[in-house]
Amino acid sequence: MNIKKVLIATFSQSGSTLQIAEEISKGLQSLDCEVYYYTINGRELPETNDYDIIGIGTPAYIFRPPFIVSDFVNSLPDLRGKSFFVFTLHGTLPGDTGNYIRRKLRKKHARDVGYFLCHGPDYFIGYLKRGYLFSPDAPSSFEMRAAQRFGKVVVRRFESSIDETEKYDPPVNPIYAIERFTTNRQNSKFLYKLFKVNERCNGCGICINVCPAHNIAADYNHRPVWHNRCLLCANCELKCPRDAIKSPFDLFILSPFMNYNIRMARLKKIPFARVRHAEGKTVRV
Repeated sequence: MNIKKVLIATFSQSGSTLQIAEEISKGLQSLDCEVYYYTINGRELPETNDYDIIGIGTPAYIFRPPFIVSDFVNSLPDLRGKSFFVFTLHGTLPGDTGNYIRRKLRKKHARDVGYFLCHGPDYFIGYLKRGYLFSPDAPSSFEMRAAQRFGKVVVRRFESSIDETEKYDPPVNPIYAIERFTTNRQNSKFLYKLFKVNERCNGCGICINVCPAHNIAADYNHRPVWHNRCLLCANCELKCPRDAIKSPFDLFILSPFMNYNIRMARLKKIPFARVRHAEGKTVRV
């Protein structure tokens, strides 16, 4: 029996990416794979030499990978002789998320043995405050079963000499491309300065604890201060129990983009729930 070692590296805020990772793992394990998990945290790197196959799972952030994921991928060493697979979760559209990661890993000389795409709940504050939670019940049971089957496909491709894998995602339309550019790494160095806290802040520290990039610190009054490692996820605003935080996505100038995205998502018949978001909680209405 030839045991194959697989590393699955994930960035998961709401838990849905990790859910899919676990289902893929079941498919892998059914075909004699040992699976190990790694949480992408922006700090240390795993030892990739110990694994035959490397999987990377992430949500889509504004039609691209979160900065913490793209940094992780760029920091990996040469992967010659390794195989990889990528899985992406998206609430509306994946954009260039999976494409970016796959191209980078191929440039590191790894072999592409699979790409899996499915929905995940879109807890984006720009939509929630307008009353929309897209893909609210995702991933579905169908997608979970598909993830298991995908794990088996990855192993069979790994064992085969045939280079067969899924197509790249199509390019986004120009409006989405503008949004992606506006929130890219360079522009985020400015946008993080637009995070503000008002007089309702009581210094509870929840925003500091939920920041996936460890980007928020407390000042001498225990109020949050943002630094330049911001992912623009707005998780701080999402989880604030006193609605004391305002992010760049609250700016009036961005309203046309938010409204356009919602309108297009509805035209594409992406499932959604009407919600009310307040005091750190999203409730269906």
